[in-house]
Amino acid sequence: MTQGLKKNTINAILYLRKWCPFSHSWRFQVYDTSMFLSNEMCPNFEWKKYINKKNPYFKKWGFDISQLDAEYYGCMSGVKADHYVTRSMAVHYIYPYLDRYDFVPAYMDKNIQKTLLGLPDNQIGVITTEDVVYNSNKVFFNGEGKECSRDEALDILVSYGKDMILKPSTESFGGHGVMKVVGNTDRSGFEALIEKYKYNYTFQKIVEQHPIMAQYNPTSVNTVRVVTYRDFNRKRKVLYSCLRFGGEGSVMDNVCSGGGYTGIDIATGKLLNRKRYSYFIMNVPLIPENMPNEIPCWETIKSVALELHGRLPQLDIIGWDFALSPDGRPILIEFNPRPGVGLQQAVGPMFSKEDLDEIMKHVSKVKVDRRKYSELQFKDFPDRKTVHLKFGGGFKK
Repeated sequence: MTQGLKKNTINAILYLRKWCPFSHSWRFQVYDTSMFLSNEMCPNFEWKKYINKKNPYFKKWGFDISQLDAEYYGCMSGVKADHYVTRSMAVHYIYPYLDRYDFVPAYMDKNIQKTLLGLPDNQIGVITTEDVVYNSNKVFFNGEGKECSRDEALDILVSYGKDMILKPSTESFGGHGVMKVVGNTDRSGFEALIEKYKYNYTFQKIVEQHPIMAQYNPTSVNTVRVVTYRDFNRKRKVLYSCLRFGGEGSVMDNVCSGGGYTGIDIATGKLLNRKRYSYFIMNVPLIPENMPNEIPCWETIKSVALELHGRLPQLDIIGWDFALSPDGRPILIEFNPRPGVGLQQAVGPMFSKEDLDEIMKHVSKVKVDRRKYSELQFKDFPDRKTVHLKFGGGFKK
């Protein structure tokens, strides 16, 4: 069994390398392959049948896209459709049209997101994670956002005395670099962590979550991903939503780090079904019946996401990650320009066909990969690698 799975994995990886040249990361190709082969929700998916088939929806707009994604997503979600947005279409064409790409690299810095949004904001009932110490561009700040020295930052960390979450504030996709720091860490331990992370990171207080949300996995802060969209009439709407939870013993809810997710009905806040989706084989493929079937305070979460989107006119599509406090207030963990498309597997197509038609009318007129690269060398930070900034926008609707 193991040998056969290994052989199939190799064949699928070779397939993805050949037929998915637009995939912007080898890491994504490996994740996609593991989902083709291991997810128990769609065990008999015959991916070879779609190798030479082209997606009719995108073909009419002049794009040569494989039918594989649409068939696979449809198999997973149970919603058959041709207009599932593939990762290559999203990253190379659709997102650069919807979002000002010259703003995106800065907006992805988690250390400035609260300031951009004017949070916390008691008027709309949203709170945020709390920093103990954070570092931006090698400058230290205390929990109140005031600049401090390295020694002062170490004093604060040592004196805090409670468990914390340490995570990068940039380039943290997939939960990379996120860890729990125990409260009895001594000064030398914090010095080692600071030396390891170097710059752009934050030590955050542990989030206390709603008891209902904790039931999905008690060791991780479980979150709701809400994807919002500003359409051509400047109306903000929720596209889709998923509940995300960590794997057993994990402090992270991220799917790429071994966690799972399931779809949410955006009209009611109830789970679409009890399937547990993951990039890896899950020991428990279904959410047990004794676990909750509805997200608490769902209407509040939706309204907060839509209100906050109105504060970012440069981005027309955003993925919001909310935890929920014990008293039912949404806690904004972070927002994500260019939200990942894989969560569609649980809910159906990302956009309605009408919304995507309107987008494709404009994208098809340009029909070029709008990710333009400008290479920058950080002369004053020799330990940094060359950074490629992605520019676009300028041809907004």
